[in-house]
Amino acid sequence: MVLSRVAASGRPHTVLLKWNPPDPKPGVTVTGYNIYRSQLDGTFKPIASGVTAASYVDRNVRSGAFYRYFVKAVDAAGHESPPSDPASAVIP
Repeated sequence: MVLSRVAASGRPHTVLLKWNPPDPKPGVTVTGYNIYRSQLDGTFKPIASGVTAASYVDRNVRSGAFYRYFVKAVDAAGHESPPSDPASAVIP
């Protein structure tokens, strides 16, 4: 599974992430998404799991900070997809 078009928009104190779900594949059911975030050190850490919608709002951000995100789809067996392309946001 590969996600496409992850976009982030930074607004004061929130980042809205939206993505296109992966194309359906026989025998594979996407049950949710895991969201990962990094800051200046470049280390991605999980910030949310089991997200069922194709969007997520990160409310745990600071003004003036730069964030990078990627999303992984999770199937019914708990397997994660490869990461999406990263998206970034600067918080005003």
